[in-house]
Amino acid sequence: MLESTFQHIQGIGETTEQTLWRMGCTSWSKLLKDDFGMPLPTYRKLKAGVLESKCRLEDLDHRYFRQRLRGALTWRAYNNFRKQACYIDIETTGLSPTYDEVTTVCVHTRGSTKSYVAGENLSELKKDLDEFKYIVSFNGARFDLPFLSLKKNIVFKQIHLDLMYPLRNLGYRGGLKAIEKELGINRETDGVTGYDAVRLWKAYEANTEVEVAGQKVKGKSALRLLVKYNREDTVNLRKLADLTVEKLIAEKKKLFK
Repeated sequence: MLESTFQHIQGIGETTEQTLWRMGCTSWSKLLKDDFGMPLPTYRKLKAGVLESKCRLEDLDHRYFRQRLRGALTWRAYNNFRKQACYIDIETTGLSPTYDEVTTVCVHTRGSTKSYVAGENLSELKKDLDEFKYIVSFNGARFDLPFLSLKKNIVFKQIHLDLMYPLRNLGYRGGLKAIEKELGINRETDGVTGYDAVRLWKAYEANTEVEVAGQKVKGKSALRLLVKYNREDTVNLRKLADLTVEKLIAEKKKLFK
């Protein structure tokens, strides 16, 4: 879908892009072969923008597209950067980046899944994230990324897809778990909530027993359940991203006709 996008070119908005699509100019390659009757100055501007975009994409220059794709458009780069993408979710002691702390983080890729735990290996997260060009989250724009920026001094330079917003545009409401169920995505930790994640961390730190989703856990067992819950969030984000982008592409291609 990125190679059908023109809105990242200066002066081109959604209306102009849709006009181009209706004219049959539905990709960069088609524009380079035909001016579609456009005024010469307009065509030259678009052609220059497309030629630069093609070069940048060949180099997988994520920073170029990060700067030019507005938040609502970042999903269009997903398929192009999926091999360089990671899926991230964090758990914390509460909702305030000022007063609360990060407890666990999970980063999932198409090749591995790594969990980070406060007091163990959380310091490795910052360096590990530098390997990626694209980040996928759910509500990460408002919560996960700002929390990590403040608490762990992480500067995010990747293209960021926050799935919450495109899913809303597709008509899906509610939190991550509600949307997962609606789309038929299952999890082993069904019944565990964000509030339970806070309780599990406290049970781990204090080595006390807590009952969560019908099971009693204590100390290290509480931590294992918390990590498992956190891991499922990120693994499911990949499934959710694939489904979301597939649906969004289908919606946009209706405008090609």
